[in-house]
Amino acid sequence: MSEDTEYDLEAVLEDANVGPEVSEDYLSALNMLDNVVRECMYASKNYAGIPSPAGKHFYASVLFTAMITRRVSLLNLAPHTPWAKKIIEHWDYASLAGLARTMIELRVAFFYLCVEPCSDDEWQCRWNLFNLHDCVSRRRMFEALEDEEQTVAFEKQADELRDRLKNNAHFNSLDPKKHKKLLHGQTAYLFPLEEIAEKAGLEVKMFRWLYILLSSHVHGLPMSFYRMGNGNSERGRGLPSPVEERYSSLFLSLAANMLVATRDEVHELFADVEKPATEPPMTEHAVEEVKDAVAVGETVSMEVTDQITILITRTTENTVDLAYICRADGQIVLERTSTEDEGGELKSFDPFFWTISVNGTAATEKALETAIASRHLFKVDHVERKLTFKTDE
Repeated sequence: MSEDTEYDLEAVLEDANVGPEVSEDYLSALNMLDNVVRECMYASKNYAGIPSPAGKHFYASVLFTAMITRRVSLLNLAPHTPWAKKIIEHWDYASLAGLARTMIELRVAFFYLCVEPCSDDEWQCRWNLFNLHDCVSRRRMFEALEDEEQTVAFEKQADELRDRLKNNAHFNSLDPKKHKKLLHGQTAYLFPLEEIAEKAGLEVKMFRWLYILLSSHVHGLPMSFYRMGNGNSERGRGLPSPVEERYSSLFLSLAANMLVATRDEVHELFADVEKPATEPPMTEHAVEEVKDAVAVGETVSMEVTDQITILITRTTENTVDLAYICRADGQIVLERTSTEDEGGELKSFDPFFWTISVNGTAATEKALETAIASRHLFKVDHVERKLTFKTDE
């Protein structure tokens, strides 16, 4: 360690030695999770915008997104990750453990609410039990803050949810001895987590072992720090060690495997659900028809594609100004004037927004400047976002 009174960055880097070369097993687990997360992000985006035909589809989209988000955080924390640039590689499997336990719980929730077959009455029972647990948890939180208004409001909502459950056929078919416990609102599930986890692909023995291991680090229990001494000089200090690497590899592999199973179930769940039809982009012919109908002094707005809005303003009987606006940020990306007698004039354009060509070929900055300075014709294709120039050559 540096002798300086201040433990500066140089001293940190000196103490945080590179250590042994990372193993192939660890890199394999890291790369597998990296690839799975990227694939699932693409799948999630692909299913965006689909109206949920049932409650299980809605919660599938919510939980799948949450599961991906947790794994992105895991990848950002993991040593040697491609997701973050670091001055030093910091090894801290205990922090990965907290995320890993959450991932198991989200996996269980996904299978229980979105995958496991059950009657509509049972699904409503499961869902309202979730709602009651959420409501009671929020009531307890505001009660701890001594916020009476919020506490009373959530207690009222909890009573309404209890009434829903009491009127549910599946709830009433359960052993009456269970009713009091479930209505208390401290239990979110009809079954033990280990039973649901086994149905979701994680055997009971492994679930129990993982839950004990992960929970000890989540809660900072003695098991999470007792072995930092006793000859384990590198354990728990952010340095590479066999223990750090083995547990980190385990959590990365666990995260990847659970996400793969969930991804497959998402595909199956949405297989027969069609995306809503989107409005086709307006053609140039449609724009011309609207332009011809605009009165002098009038401005008309047209959402011609999902990326572009055109403002059409008739300034004289023969002249129309057109402003092309990027819908994402509201910036004008092209302005032109259309004149019945003289054709048109290009006033301004954003070269980063449009794909530009001159005489049929991609335009360099110099070629574009030359084309604009000389006699030229231009064509705007708002559907393909293309701006074409033709000169006398």
